[in-house]
Amino acid sequence: MTAALTITGVTVRQVLGIKRLVGFGLLSLFPAFIFMVSSGNQSGNALLESFIGIGVGLLYFVAVPVVTLILSASALGDERRDQTLSFIALRPIRRSAIAASKLTAAVTAAFVFTGAGALAMSVAYGIRSSDWNYVIPMLASAAVATIVYAAVFVPLGYLSERSTLIGLAYVFIWEGAIVSAIGTLANTSPWRIGFTAFLALAPEEAQFVEADLGIADPRLGPTLITVAVFIALSLVVTTWILRKRDLV
Repeated sequence: MTAALTITGVTVRQVLGIKRLVGFGLLSLFPAFIFMVSSGNQSGNALLESFIGIGVGLLYFVAVPVVTLILSASALGDERRDQTLSFIALRPIRRSAIAASKLTAAVTAAFVFTGAGALAMSVAYGIRSSDWNYVIPMLASAAVATIVYAAVFVPLGYLSERSTLIGLAYVFIWEGAIVSAIGTLANTSPWRIGFTAFLALAPEEAQFVEADLGIADPRLGPTLITVAVFIALSLVVTTWILRKRDLV
């Protein structure tokens, strides 16, 4: 347990440099800024539509995947490229513990930004509307999306030096074009899985977007099962590649 916590803490510090803290911090807070600027004269349904539209378009579709992609791909990928992963692997630590520690570190580091962005959006909406019922749904959905993206990108970062390029193609081509056209593929889109958690927890008036996003069953139970599947698959794959591939 101590070794796993140490790996997690060291990895979080490694992936969170000053430039990333500033850059990702600004990126995550940008949607809330745009919402505050653009919604000055809005109220009622128009304000809610603006809140959800900017939340989906800028926070979930851009900030959450980009931040999580880069940080998660770095969790194992940087150590593989710097040839420092072998120092961890040579210690009497189970490969599954290393995999779990790296995934935990990636989620923790990314949620620093994605959680802040979700909180800023919900607070901005609360200030405009005096409705604070969206704080928990936004934070929960950001957490879910971050976990699922990290589950995909941690092993990908280890397997490919071009993980960032592959990840961006996945986000903007697969999620942005293909899943948008074929709604039945919504469960392959991490931000849609996260937004399902939002709809499951949000007030009823927010449900108007579920059909447009291909979300047919906005219930928390199935969403959590989907998250658990992504986590399990990520740990299995990462553990396997740590055992089978050359770590030097």
